[in-house]
Amino acid sequence: MEKKKALVIAGIIIVVLIGVGISISSIKPTTDTITSNDKPMLLHIHPRLYLNIDGKPYFVPQNVGIEPDLWNDHTLDQYGMKGMAPIHTHTADGMLHVESTIIRNYTLGEFLNIWGLDLKGKTVSVAVDGEPISDYKNHILKNEESIIMNITSSQ
Repeated sequence: MEKKKALVIAGIIIVVLIGVGISISSIKPTTDTITSNDKPMLLHIHPRLYLNIDGKPYFVPQNVGIEPDLWNDHTLDQYGMKGMAPIHTHTADGMLHVESTIIRNYTLGEFLNIWGLDLKGKTVSVAVDGEPISDYKNHILKNEESIIMNITSSQ
């Protein structure tokens, strides 16, 4: 009786292990399901953008470059991950995600174009890691840098 019980338990363990093995083998690597054109992600950096509009803090919205109404420029889509522009946000904390299938420089202006932020008629000043810059649109995004953008309405 004891031997029969041990065989039943061993059989159950074997069935469970086979089930776990089948489940694990059916999982695809992340890059297969995320990247466009089955290309791996080659560039992954995180600059942070802080906005002040007319002297008040303003949060960069979550899902810029992901949600259709926050994804206005699609010229770089071929370099992004599936369903995302190569420069996008996930949260409303200013963290930009640069995730690209190619290694290239991405600019703040490209992110602003993707977002569709209208700066016409506005005065814009930008500092990167505390240093003022004059050509913010062509500023190349770098990992872990802090970008402060002040936007004021012309009156």
